[in-house]
Amino acid sequence: MASKSTGKYYAPIYRAKKSPIKVRRIKLFKRCALIVAAVAIAASSMAALQINRSEEQSFVKVAASEQSLAGVSSYPRIVNHSSPLSKDYAPENLMSLGTVPNGENVFMRADAAEAFLEMCAAMSEDGLGIVPVSGYTSYEDQSSVLAAAADKLVAEGADAKEAKKLAEAEVFAPGEDEAQLGTSVDISTDVNCVDNFALTDQYQWICRNAHHYGFIIRYTDSAKKLTGVNAKPWHLRFVGREAAEYMASSNMCLEEYVSAVKADNPKAAEQD
Repeated sequence: MASKSTGKYYAPIYRAKKSPIKVRRIKLFKRCALIVAAVAIAASSMAALQINRSEEQSFVKVAASEQSLAGVSSYPRIVNHSSPLSKDYAPENLMSLGTVPNGENVFMRADAAEAFLEMCAAMSEDGLGIVPVSGYTSYEDQSSVLAAAADKLVAEGADAKEAKKLAEAEVFAPGEDEAQLGTSVDISTDVNCVDNFALTDQYQWICRNAHHYGFIIRYTDSAKKLTGVNAKPWHLRFVGREAAEYMASSNMCLEEYVSAVKADNPKAAEQD
């Protein structure tokens, strides 16, 4: 058996006899191991950061949703089958959106129109553009739209009774369309089509920024059980900046917000 001192003497001689290729392989293996370890540490750090950010955002949403609305004195009006507008209802101070493409024949209530044009200007600065397709719609115009939808179905082979029922499932009945308030607008990148708006960069911009200008996407898939309306990503409703900001931070639809306001301040008044 070799002594400890003998082992020390022969060890360097043994290492010196390793082939240069084998030495390079060992060094390369060690370097790869270090790289893999560094990548793993970096990935772990990024994951932890994302979790922290997610938790922070969740906390912000929860904190916002738990804020009292006792100081809110009014809430936006909900228009639907249960709360229709009268035939004679018409908003005051309608204003044309004529300063944007296709806006000359689209009208909104003045405060909503000014906020919409401000939003369009901000979007334009980011290199994006939208066109208003429709805004204020009178009771009479709603009747005409419903009749036209029913007539089209009749022309396609449906009987009159069935056509009316099918049309009412797709088109708001007169008085049940919030467009009569003058505070909503349908938008698109192409005046001839709104169906694919949810696939556009403009829609993503709206999702991130519309609430800063007082707008919400009124009808979404997640809120369908409460609104009773299929998702309409192109349909915006002006509710004012304070309400829109609150709904965005709390992930609320209009129905939920109104219920929350009423619960915290029973004296709050409905506004158009």
